[in-house]
Amino acid sequence: MSKKNLKKIPSKSSPLMTAAKVILMPLTLYFSCAVTVLSGAGLIYNRASYGSGMAATGFFLIASAVFMTFGAILCIFRKNAANILSIIFSSCGFILCMAMLHKLVSHADRCGWTDKYTLQPISSMYKSRILPCIIPVALSIAVALIQLFSYDMIQYRRQRRAEKEAKENAPAPPIIDD
Repeated sequence: MSKKNLKKIPSKSSPLMTAAKVILMPLTLYFSCAVTVLSGAGLIYNRASYGSGMAATGFFLIASAVFMTFGAILCIFRKNAANILSIIFSSCGFILCMAMLHKLVSHADRCGWTDKYTLQPISSMYKSRILPCIIPVALSIAVALIQLFSYDMIQYRRQRRAEKEAKENAPAPPIIDD
């Protein structure tokens, strides 16, 4: 088997996987990126009235959005390392986002923040805006896991491992020419 054939990953891609990736990108751009970044930017922008603790929460919300967005972008590629990093980035970003959402909601409830027109608690607004980021995160993790454990990728890794073992177990060249 030549190295030329080994380097190419099979290009079979199901229409369902392609559709999942196409749906994933706008969901990521809206829920994971735009809404979370804008919520964090609002907290940073109004740090004079909210305090430095909420400004730090805003910074971490933006950082979590970056992690979740990178995780979604990395799951597009059919490489092992990209899929593993996608799972790690998406998971870490989501955990960080939920921790900051909890901190923000508890602070808003403790301080009695309400909408000035409807007098509804602001914490419910933050929850309704930020919680839907679970959809693109779950979708990107699912796509990455499916790609990691697909039959094509398993065969590719087996083939690469067999090539490596054959190269290691090859007979040594003669030391002295006869």
